Amino acid sequence: MTIYEQPLHEKTRVLLRLEQLVRRFNFHIRDEQRESSEASLLILLELYNLAARLDLKSEILKEIDRQALVVKYRRENGMIDTATEDDILATLSSVNTKLYALNGPLGQRLKTHSFFNILRQRSNLPGGINGFDIPMLQFWLNKPASARIKDLSYLVEPYRIANEAVQVILLLIRGCSRGEQTTAKNGFYQATLSQKPACQLLRVEIPDNVDYYPEISAGKQRFSVRFVEIISLEERGKQIMEDIEFKLTLCSF
Repeated sequence: MTIYEQPLHEKTRVLLRLEQLVRRFNFHIRDEQRESSEASLLILLELYNLAARLDLKSEILKEIDRQALVVKYRRENGMIDTATEDDILATLSSVNTKLYALNGPLGQRLKTHSFFNILRQRSNLPGGINGFDIPMLQFWLNKPASARIKDLSYLVEPYRIANEAVQVILLLIRGCSRGEQTTAKNGFYQATLSQKPACQLLRVEIPDNVDYYPEISAGKQRFSVRFVEIISLEERGKQIMEDIEFKLTLCSF
């Protein structure tokens, strides 16, 4: 099955982006080829820019605190047992401690790093990050793979720590709601959003290897899912005019 996700708040959207970027970074850093090291540097630039948009570290810490309050509320109202509450709170406390221990914003280490700043200054130019415009990059790429991986691991560490916390946050959001089998009549489905508790993430699950995908639109009160048939990437897809069975999950925690 394939799951499509639609964040319903900007904070959730940023957390998903961080998750995706760190996942891509972890993929490339395992490869010892020079090209993968370059790809890892480009992802570091994206991570830096993402965190620079807002105080991401502070936002994650606030979300951890909010989720801890939700856990305690659910325990007081008999929605989870004491053992489960203790496990969740211990996990939240652990990632909170690690993240809080970082000095300054997530991008502080990169902001003061000479090599990274040279790359950042060239990043807005198409093809600007290369060995002939930046000899230091060529020098670094010629280093042994073990040395490059060590450098990359040092630079990405704050984002990995942040992502560890994000994984806990998203696990609670994704895992504490049950999905329902739903039908999109003539490829279209629309419904209202619950305000209490506020939905944070919408998930649509459909079979693998089908010739359509969901386009999800959401506002503050309503959302819609339109299934689009795609025959060729060269042409714009069209709404599929038949009933589509799918699993819908409105996630909130």
